[in-house]
Amino acid sequence: MASVLNHKRSVVPKLAALSLLLGFSAANNAQAVSLFSENFEGYTSFPTFDPFLDPVNSGIAKLSEGAQQTWYGARFEDTSSGNGTVSSIDGDLAVQKFGGLFTTNNTHTGRVADDAGMLFKISTVGYSSVNLNFDWRTFQSETTDRLVVGYHVGSIADFGGDFAGSACAGNGEAGCYADLRSGSTSAANAWTTGWTELMRVSSSNSWNAASFDLSAAAGNSEVYVAFWMDNGNGDYAKFDNVLVTATPVPEADTYAMLLAGLGLVGYTVSRRKRSFS
Repeated sequence: MASVLNHKRSVVPKLAALSLLLGFSAANNAQAVSLFSENFEGYTSFPTFDPFLDPVNSGIAKLSEGAQQTWYGARFEDTSSGNGTVSSIDGDLAVQKFGGLFTTNNTHTGRVADDAGMLFKISTVGYSSVNLNFDWRTFQSETTDRLVVGYHVGSIADFGGDFAGSACAGNGEAGCYADLRSGSTSAANAWTTGWTELMRVSSSNSWNAASFDLSAAAGNSEVYVAFWMDNGNGDYAKFDNVLVTATPVPEADTYAMLLAGLGLVGYTVSRRKRSFS
């Protein structure tokens, strides 16, 4: 009997230690995962030139043409009449074959112009430590042009809503486009109150790397990230190697294991105090 009791006494501390070890390990060593990744390298066709000597595939990036992820398109400011149509937004978006001759990036890139932008959507539910990374440059930009990057938490009604009337499946359907100009949802108000601006930069003929913390947007089912060119009629902003990473929040069973370990430790300490007394 004494040997059985001694065996039980030795097992309880070991179980407690194991539960604590597993719980702490799972809670503290969660590895970051990718929520979104796009480098446009799946594209193989660049049938037009815009501008001269720049081969492009015009329009929003599409899954059917080589995009890795679903992309949306939007007009953010009112520049001229008619710019709210799907065709005109598409006319200022493209995937370009080369990031630029004699630069550090000669691979495929996304491209935006003339107050139009490309966006993607992610869910950050169950994640913390959300980070956005990408490369960027401009081309032929004037002093008033700005590449703008930011994010919006929550749904955007115009995607698949009144403006579009259908869902977006990632191939340039009507539901992939939104008119965010003044007169629709008020561009200035929409961007300044509905969006968190991360970057607003002027011209750079060299490729630059950028990284931003999106942890303030963690825990939301809809987060839109936008790349758009403020002004830039005939001038371009390019972006590439877009990556969003995040750390999974430990699940309830991890904390249950941790609590079980703490409970077993408490039980062991209590038993030992009673045995000494």
